[in-house]
Amino acid sequence: MVAVHRLEVLPTVEELNAAVGRAFLARLTALINEADAGSRVNLAISGGAITTSLLPSLLPFVGEVDWSRVRVWLVDERYVPAGDEDRNDDQAWEGFFHAASGVEFVRMPTSDESAPGAGSLDEATTAFAATWRDLMGECSFDIALIGMGPDGHICSLFPGRVDMDEASPILAIRNSPKPPPERITVSMPVMRACGEVWLTTAGSAKADALGRAFAGASPLEIPVAGILSSSTHVYLDEAAAARIS
Repeated sequence: MVAVHRLEVLPTVEELNAAVGRAFLARLTALINEADAGSRVNLAISGGAITTSLLPSLLPFVGEVDWSRVRVWLVDERYVPAGDEDRNDDQAWEGFFHAASGVEFVRMPTSDESAPGAGSLDEATTAFAATWRDLMGECSFDIALIGMGPDGHICSLFPGRVDMDEASPILAIRNSPKPPPERITVSMPVMRACGEVWLTTAGSAKADALGRAFAGASPLEIPVAGILSSSTHVYLDEAAAARIS
């Protein structure tokens, strides 16, 4: 079995959210305390259950973190108009980060407001890559909190579409197997260079992909396998963990 920093299995989604949420906030605070004075910790999050379930469950504890020392990124975004219900950034902001006083919240371009004079997915991706370079240079996130899909995809990196040696940190995605078809995502090398990845997911639909990933499947086949390492924290419910051995 692939070795990770931590693998914790909880009976229910509610217990899962409580365990990973409080541990994650504590770890984020520790990273803030370890960082240079005046600098921000770069935190990445995914959409889905992270923004609709886990983060909202942590609202009672939002004041425990000095968010003025945190910059938040989305690992991927749906290239749709501002305000569209498919946007990950709006879910994250409205569900949690509106209450995180002082946070720097980096949004990826929208299809109707990608950049001055830009209107295509390629132009939006180029514009956001410039934002990335300005803020991150050649670095990656300090810590990421992500989920995964039933097919093992992370970010918008789907099976059969992963380049382990991708040179660009920011990618345009077309014809996504999961709607909407156009997206912007960070690359697999960015995720593999992340200081710490915290992966949390639930449900029996995730069990097969996780079982194969922990058994050593290729990231080309099961993308989540690409981020399982000694710096990965994995929190699952019993249903999702059923095929890990």
